[in-house]
Amino acid sequence: MKKQLKEKKEYDCKHKNRIRELIVDTVRNKDIESILTLESKDFLFSKLLPEKEIIVWENNSDVYKKMEKNIPKNVDLIFGNIGKFGVIGKNVDMIYLDFTGNWEKEQNEVIRLKQRLEDCKLFAITLCLRNNKYSKTNWKGDYQFDLINKIQNLTEINWKVIYGESYYDSVQMVTLILENENKRINK
Repeated sequence: MKKQLKEKKEYDCKHKNRIRELIVDTVRNKDIESILTLESKDFLFSKLLPEKEIIVWENNSDVYKKMEKNIPKNVDLIFGNIGKFGVIGKNVDMIYLDFTGNWEKEQNEVIRLKQRLEDCKLFAITLCLRNNKYSKTNWKGDYQFDLINKIQNLTEINWKVIYGESYYDSVQMVTLILENENKRINK
């Protein structure tokens, strides 16, 4: 049953597409050439930025095999957990983590990417706001401000918020687009 639910997860939804377009517009308005991201099996994000170098990580072997058949020319597809990118030693201009889990579950991946985030110009993150019986995020005050605080404390970077929004697709989600104040990215 759990596998069936995962297969039903839809990445081509009205609000998800609008958020994806906002991120793409931000990338185009900044000096961003390379992006590390998680991606839909149809490469919905990567296809919107064919002129950018995009590194996509996928940790589900069945999804990875399907993705291998339709890789866009601008994409390097890597199998495994995205947090492993933190030890590779390559820097990218942007990291976009489109998670389906909540902060409590996904913060370990952010920790593993901490060194790469230090050299990033932009960081975008999407998280689920719903808690479950295995993972519960306790927010202090307004969750959006607390999330920004948690990200800044965890990464030790003074991120400037470019955009933030919570929205509902199949569950309540939040997306933040953050700029690294230590990196100049004017176009």
